Amino acid sequence: MATAESWTKLMAPPEEPVRFNLPIEHWSPSSLSMLRRCPRQWQERYVHRRKERPAEAPVTGTTVHAGLERNFRQKITSGEDIPVAELIEWYDDEGFAATVAEEQERRGFEVYWDTSAEASKGRGRKMLGAYSRLVSPRIQPVAVESKVSANFGISVPVEGRADLVRASEPIIDWKTGKRARKKPDESWRIQGAVYQEAIGRPIEFHSVTTSPSGSVAIWTPLESSALLIQPTARERAEMRRTLALIEAEACLYMELLGPDEPWPTHGRFHEWACSYCGFRSDCPAWEEA
Repeated sequence: MATAESWTKLMAPPEEPVRFNLPIEHWSPSSLSMLRRCPRQWQERYVHRRKERPAEAPVTGTTVHAGLERNFRQKITSGEDIPVAELIEWYDDEGFAATVAEEQERRGFEVYWDTSAEASKGRGRKMLGAYSRLVSPRIQPVAVESKVSANFGISVPVEGRADLVRASEPIIDWKTGKRARKKPDESWRIQGAVYQEAIGRPIEFHSVTTSPSGSVAIWTPLESSALLIQPTARERAEMRRTLALIEAEACLYMELLGPDEPWPTHGRFHEWACSYCGFRSDCPAWEEA
């Protein structure tokens, strides 16, 4: 629990600039977004190295990504999509189970299913099948799941993974979920900035979702131009400044509160952050009197 002395230090301006003091070798778009969403969650994940139990929604998305990656990786050389029926057969027989097992091994916990594994598998099958029929035929990749690194003038690079890279067109990033997205989350803009700096290419988001009724919705820049992010020079400069300040904020918490005293629990004021946080059970913001 934070002491009066530590909070007094936190409120006082530092006497001199805080040096980089974080136990990380790089940032990622997701880690930067997490810090802005809730410093205490970031502290548990990246300072204490705690792993969160995998949840149904992101695991479902990962299984869809695995199917798309399987198709597009071979399409780099073949120029042809795997027949949809064949891809779905692989997903049903091997892909879903293998991806879930990999996620559980990586996290050290079993998946928490909001509904059930079978329901998750069914939603993933629908999303994979619909995208493969309607969108995949118009895409020719040159790389999938490519690691990218960008120098934003901060202490460590910002790294990410580009879902799909084409020869000269925007990078594609797949987003899955239960709610159709016709415009990007603000956190997605960090991804756009990273890819722009690293590859010099804009990014387009493809939103693939299933509703509670089971219907699939696919939104790409063809349906909503807002899903194409092409930062201007001024936007890129402001992003560099913003990321430097986000890093400085984390360094300040480490300087004033240290690695063990809880960092601010901003997630308590977020629309959904606490509901999906694996560290809520021992969070000071949710302690009972």
